Amino acid sequence: MKSDTLFKLSDIRFSYDSEQLFDGLNLLINQREKVVIKGESGSGKTTLFRLLLGFETPDKGSISFKGSVYTDTIIRTMRKEVVWLPQDLNLGTGKTAELMDFIFEFQSNSQNKPSRPEIIDTLEALGLEAGTLASNFSELSTGQRQRIGLACCLLLNRKVILLDEPTSALDLESKRKVAELLLNNDRTVISTSHDPWWVEKCDRVIELNNIS
Repeated sequence: MKSDTLFKLSDIRFSYDSEQLFDGLNLLINQREKVVIKGESGSGKTTLFRLLLGFETPDKGSISFKGSVYTDTIIRTMRKEVVWLPQDLNLGTGKTAELMDFIFEFQSNSQNKPSRPEIIDTLEALGLEAGTLASNFSELSTGQRQRIGLACCLLLNRKVILLDEPTSALDLESKRKVAELLLNNDRTVISTSHDPWWVEKCDRVIELNNIS
């Protein structure tokens, strides 16, 4: 029988600048789960994302993706299925349309390059007007930038989305639109959040302060 396990962290020990963040961390995240990672500042939420993405290597222990322990090849395979959105997306300066188009110029993303109507439909589903594309990205509000980032995640059509505080700058109506698009499907969504509304909508909460 095929396992539904997506990520498995086994006995992870990790230190950063002589500070031990994890010592014996064990964690399972299943495919299609909507999981919230919680913890105090400094508990290692961002580091956990970096470990999952293969940007950091544990001092001890192993990380697996769909049953295969991380190697360079497995990490490359994993990254083709995963997209990560930081809390405040910084795409640089320029028109929003140009910066969004640039994301799809990378070889790994080019096969999912959307048409302009698809981009507009996605923006409107998130409560953004088509005219946002003509705006300078750096002049958008934090909430608008956050939704542009979410639109990019959706348009990339990856099976796994990692989100850092995805609703921190959104009003309730925008949160509802985001939840409808991200949580009512078979994607795996792993997020950090201090937003009780978002936490309530997800399947499971993982408290880093209480995990072993």
